[in-house]
Amino acid sequence: MDWCYPAKIKPGMTIAFTAPASASEEDMDALRALVEAAGYRAVFGESCFRRGEYGGTPEEQANELNYFLTDASCDAVVAVRGGYGCARYLDRLDYTGIRRAAKPLVGYSDCTSLLQAIGVHSRLVTYHGPMGVDWLRSGRESDVADLWDLLEGRKKEQVLLSNDGDASGNDELSELQERPSLFPRRIEGRLWGGNATVLCSISGTAYMPSLAEWQEAILILEDIGEPPYKLDRLLQQLRLQGILRSVRGILLGTFTDCKDEDTNEIYDMERMIITYAMEGRTTGDIPFIGHIPLGHGAPHKALPIGQWVHIENGCISWT
Repeated sequence: MDWCYPAKIKPGMTIAFTAPASASEEDMDALRALVEAAGYRAVFGESCFRRGEYGGTPEEQANELNYFLTDASCDAVVAVRGGYGCARYLDRLDYTGIRRAAKPLVGYSDCTSLLQAIGVHSRLVTYHGPMGVDWLRSGRESDVADLWDLLEGRKKEQVLLSNDGDASGNDELSELQERPSLFPRRIEGRLWGGNATVLCSISGTAYMPSLAEWQEAILILEDIGEPPYKLDRLLQQLRLQGILRSVRGILLGTFTDCKDEDTNEIYDMERMIITYAMEGRTTGDIPFIGHIPLGHGAPHKALPIGQWVHIENGCISWT
């Protein structure tokens, strides 16, 4: 099945909001005002107003998402927040209808499972980008503006972050990336991934890309609130599945508050990924490792999951 791409949106269209995971307590009136200020209409699913642990039962949340992504008279769908809950109804989604309608879907965090599942079964590009909860946060205006640029078709590239002075302080990584034999100046592949914890939680299911798909992939990883031993556990999952030694590149987003509560130790994600990704490879096959402004931290610049991209001269680009 060939990949398809969501239609571009333009002012005057309708943006639907849904709470596909945890229940939301966000101010929907304030969110509506932001959408209208951008020239759009906003509609909200019943999940946005439910209280309790989730935005509804698995059946209710699946029905709402199916409706917005297929039959509803809206033009794009944005998750209000993450949390937990999307995996409870992956097997209830209308992937054929979602592909046919080809509407933009925006989310991250727990929505990582939705983005992978729709990529696998609908072959539709989705967007790892700021959710409603982020739109309402002070200081995130540039992230939201960047998302509008992507949804409206103006954004076709994203600059990578410099590794100089990154949070890990890993000088060895910077030196390695200057060696073309280890880190090619140009690579291409399909973007997969998102939140590392959620991605690993669907490993071994029908909603995770196959190993053959990972062999032409560029993997995105980000996370929040995970101590070092849990981050290593996640990488072991990806290592043992053969994903880390298969991918063409790995893009690291923010790892917010990922430190040991007692010692403040920070996991050296770059060094360990290089170590695990090198296992079973020849020197020339070692993947590109880069940093992107994406994840639970700020800034969060949206990227298209499932999109075939090129990385060259410190920039990700697509057509």
